[in-house]
Amino acid sequence: MKVLVVSHKTEKDIGSLDPILVERGYDVTRVLSYMDAIETIDPLGHDLAIFTGGSMGVYQADDFPYLKQELTYLEKRVANDKPVLGICLGAQLLAKALGSDVFPGGNGKEIGWVDITVNEDGMKTPVRHLDSSQTKMMQWHGDTFNLPKGSVRLASSDLYENQAYSYGKNIMALQCHPEVQRESIELWLAAGYKELEDNGRTVKEIRKNSEKNLLTLQHQTQAFFNEWLDQVLGPVS
Repeated sequence: MKVLVVSHKTEKDIGSLDPILVERGYDVTRVLSYMDAIETIDPLGHDLAIFTGGSMGVYQADDFPYLKQELTYLEKRVANDKPVLGICLGAQLLAKALGSDVFPGGNGKEIGWVDITVNEDGMKTPVRHLDSSQTKMMQWHGDTFNLPKGSVRLASSDLYENQAYSYGKNIMALQCHPEVQRESIELWLAAGYKELEDNGRTVKEIRKNSEKNLLTLQHQTQAFFNEWLDQVLGPVS
């Protein structure tokens, strides 16, 4: 199986999902959106595409023109029902590719460890492993989106109702961050120190809650991701 991972900061953005892909024996191609020309990559050339998070907004494509190329790639891929997983910015790009608007959320920034509630539809999917009864989820976003037409909402938080959605059998989007590792959280804390202050949060608070919740999340992420991969790509023989 061939997998394309598109990252917006570093190749480590995929976090704890990466070793799962490797363990399953997939052929993984990792590209950086601002370095590698995604327009040269065949949208139908990989069995799975994963789009990770980033600090820019989908509506900032004039400043970050590679986002336009990513949208073109995703539009063709979803039109052909090819598997895609979008995380944070990736979920927002998918929403835009599916015809919805992406915009700054009216409830402000959602940062830190919060509960997401998986609904009845979500409980029929691998997203059930990420429900608040199983783990807390890491969040760091200010943008949100309208639920794309034809998609199914799977989970919500107190601040933002579109935390997870699916489109057909092969498209999955998560506003939250199941993939986080200690290293990525520390990088976010260093880069987002002022953003934390502006939103009444502290580095010590996020770090303390990370120590408390990270291992549980990583365990639940393994269950979620392996089950989803089994569904869209088939079990590993």
